[in-house]
Amino acid sequence: MAKLENCELWFCKLNPKRPSTQFNKQNPTWECQIRTYSKEVKKQWEELGLNVKTTDPDDGPLYYRVNLRKRSLKADGSPSTPVEVVDGRMRPVDPNSIGHGSIGHVRIFQREYTKDNGKPGISSTLMGIQLIKHIVYTYDKKSYEDSFEDSGDTEVISPPEEEEEEEGEESSTPEVKDKPERVF
Repeated sequence: MAKLENCELWFCKLNPKRPSTQFNKQNPTWECQIRTYSKEVKKQWEELGLNVKTTDPDDGPLYYRVNLRKRSLKADGSPSTPVEVVDGRMRPVDPNSIGHGSIGHVRIFQREYTKDNGKPGISSTLMGIQLIKHIVYTYDKKSYEDSFEDSGDTEVISPPEEEEEEEGEESSTPEVKDKPERVF
């Protein structure tokens, strides 16, 4: 296993009971983006075979990022162990509480494999995070103040049932020929 130290953490979706279905609905994943501003760290990540992307935002410094995932189901269909999240003293931390910009050590499992084109590749799986600077995520309570209240039964209006046409009768709906294509 490899350990990546002092990673800035973003977009952590690590809830053991609710892995993300954004990329795969049949096999949801726990995921996290790690970032660094250091070219030396970027080089270390590339030497480990991680897919490092460079991002130049309009309102901040250039940074390097890697997206790490762990599938919730193993190849045989059995459940995977969720990503472990602990603090500096190895005490469990609520994975839903990790806010953007938290700093942590990230443990990954790597294995070699052969790609479809016959070339070798390295697969990296997110295994655990040890938080050393925990920015606690809090949701905006104001956005929930205007929540819905019980307003009684909902009126449901179904479309009228169409009568079946008997043979020989003409339809009152004109047939459309050369229907134009929809362009979106």
